[in-house]
Amino acid sequence: MHKILMTTLVAACLLLVASAAFAFGEIAYPDRPLNLRASRSPKAAWIGSLYPGQKVRIAHEKDGWVAIYEPGETDSSEAAAVGFSNAKYLKKTRGRYEPVVWGELVYTPRTLNVRSKPSVKGNKVGSLHGMEHVLIDFPEDDWTMVFAPDATIRSQMNAMGYCAAKYFQPATEESKAKAGLATGTESSVQEVAEVPSGSGQVSGAAVAAPDPVSSEMLRVVLTAKVNVRQSRTSSSPLVRTLKPNEIVQIGLLRNGWYAVFSANDMIRSESSSMGYALQSLIDKATSPAPVVKPVSVPVPVPAPEVVTMEAIKSEAVRPEAATSAPEPVAPMPATPETVVSEPVPAPPSAVVATVPKQQTMVIDRSAFAKGKRPDPTPNQTAHGYQYRLVEKSEARQFGENWITLKVFLSTSKLPGRDALKDFAETLWKDHKRVTKKLVVLIYLPGMDMENLAYGVIKFDDEKMLELWVRKATLFGTKFM
Repeated sequence: MHKILMTTLVAACLLLVASAAFAFGEIAYPDRPLNLRASRSPKAAWIGSLYPGQKVRIAHEKDGWVAIYEPGETDSSEAAAVGFSNAKYLKKTRGRYEPVVWGELVYTPRTLNVRSKPSVKGNKVGSLHGMEHVLIDFPEDDWTMVFAPDATIRSQMNAMGYCAAKYFQPATEESKAKAGLATGTESSVQEVAEVPSGSGQVSGAAVAAPDPVSSEMLRVVLTAKVNVRQSRTSSSPLVRTLKPNEIVQIGLLRNGWYAVFSANDMIRSESSSMGYALQSLIDKATSPAPVVKPVSVPVPVPAPEVVTMEAIKSEAVRPEAATSAPEPVAPMPATPETVVSEPVPAPPSAVVATVPKQQTMVIDRSAFAKGKRPDPTPNQTAHGYQYRLVEKSEARQFGENWITLKVFLSTSKLPGRDALKDFAETLWKDHKRVTKKLVVLIYLPGMDMENLAYGVIKFDDEKMLELWVRKATLFGTKFM
């Protein structure tokens, strides 16, 4: 009996230790796109990013920074962390939810070495077996970082290492079936579900579930301005701004974003929508639109006019009056032999429209005062401009490798297109790589560097591809 009690006690202690190991830290969600750094400092190397509403585990807060872990991580040591982020942008409840698909699911038909750096001289840190599936991202020349297929956080510290990219093939339904992976249409962005105790499932297991889409359509009238964007993310291009009193239809709710349709649009597919708007903004700035039912107005039918022979002979009624409108006649003094007609209204073309005077829009800059962050401090000079390279990142988009440079340009005068081109070309020459495209995002003083850039200049490895500016991003700054 004593042995049974001791065995039960030891098992309970082990269960408590295992439970405590898993339950370290807490679950949190970024309230905006959030950078991951290699250490607890905004000056540390950029290693990845989190999207708004992404589920992560955080622990070890120090100096306002926390270590970031995969939601299902059981190792509480900082060595298992995938990066560090500012704690003030991580919330206990999910607000915005804007999933971002990253990486590409591939497999290798042969055994493949995983190395510590993108070179055959890198130390071997592991290996992949034939038909093993992995996610790849952060390409560098002929090499790429490899991640576990269920990885949810895009961070260089979350990678297993580097592999030669030429040995990978895109995953197919057949390859996934052979590898024992789930097949079919699935969301590329996986969430780690919190499973209630007693459900029989392992808590923290990765569960891929498609995002539910509401098919309900609602006709609303706006009470405030609402931005409509090209896709379900606040970083996508602005399509248009809806104005107060404008009537629209909203529906197809997904990830906190509504698809927006014109008031009379009868097609309810996303391809016919004008764009997407945040659910939180729509809920605050809309009210149900009144339903206007068509009203049948009876058209009075004049009684048939009886024309007598005496009237025709006296020309009181002219037969051609039934087919042509009478010419306006100057009024004459009334006599017993004269019929005085009602005054004829002027035709619509004769009405002179009153053109309202042009109004000047005044921007209340005080509204931006609380949300303004201090501008970065410039530390370099090029083409007469002081600037700072705030962030450099690499990613694969639509099958192409891109280098992104986020730059703060310190200037008191709005730069012209030629000045932007010369400045961006200098950065391109310093950072360009063969087979990779490069984009320079330019921010000016007073701008929020977490939002859209003022200037966007794109290059391939030989020349500039395009250059454009967004003047709307300057609202609230000294430039507008």
